[in-house]
Amino acid sequence: MTETANPEQYELWNGDSGQRWVADADRRDAVLAPIADLLLRRAAIQPGEAVLDIGCGCGATPIAAAAATGPAGTVVGLDISAPMLDLARRRADEAGLRRVQFIHGDAQTQQLEKIFDVAISRFGTMFFADPTTAFTSIARHLAPGGRLCIATWQPMAANEWLVVPGAALLAYGTLPEPAHARNAPGMFAQSDPDNLRVLLTGAGFADIHCEPHTLSLRFGITIDEAVGYLADSGPGRAVLDTIAQDQRATALAAVAAALAEHHDDRRGVTLDAAVWITAATADANTSADRP
Repeated sequence: MTETANPEQYELWNGDSGQRWVADADRRDAVLAPIADLLLRRAAIQPGEAVLDIGCGCGATPIAAAAATGPAGTVVGLDISAPMLDLARRRADEAGLRRVQFIHGDAQTQQLEKIFDVAISRFGTMFFADPTTAFTSIARHLAPGGRLCIATWQPMAANEWLVVPGAALLAYGTLPEPAHARNAPGMFAQSDPDNLRVLLTGAGFADIHCEPHTLSLRFGITIDEAVGYLADSGPGRAVLDTIAQDQRATALAAVAAALAEHHDDRRGVTLDAAVWITAATADANTSADRP
């Protein structure tokens, strides 16, 4: 990768955040599997189609897309994180998938040689520094009428998996100041469906549908497993970093107590997660105007 319009996110996902995902990729993908399954069902990938996965991370979703598109199809995974792509390539090799290609690049600037039938993303579009440019580039790499299907988070208050442990932690720490710039990169950058529709319309998409979904996710078999997972999530780490070292054990004990109310011996610790699944089609004039 030689060019990025998103240096802050490049540093983040090629540094500590990327390494954390790689170190715990199997567990993270298992927790998020219901969302990935929902995304792929809505994308309705057909045998023989060409699929672009934006922000493909450690490879779970492009590998699943390859199963849907079959031996006659192709899948390209694009991500800004080299460590995550290294793992994605190893996973694809282990699965014997030679038709899955991974590209280290920025969706805002990366020129792709292929035209795609469908573009998907599981939480990969929220970190664009310039989402209009990125979505416009994606539209231009889709065939006329090509489909976009992305998963993004609903606001924090709608996500039980953040509110429950967050309330316990906030008795000891504080939330970092949110970014005030419109469309600033971050977990909730595309949590407003009206704003997302405006973005996609301006980028050359039509027939935009933002569908709300609430799913139950399992964060661990035991309470300790769930505490570890949630404390190592981006929001969890952000609050923990504001808590004095000698108070952290007490704060995490409070999280464990809160999670005990959401634990049973059969399912483990389960909490609701609220997402948007947004589907759209590329306008024929935009997708035909390729770089």
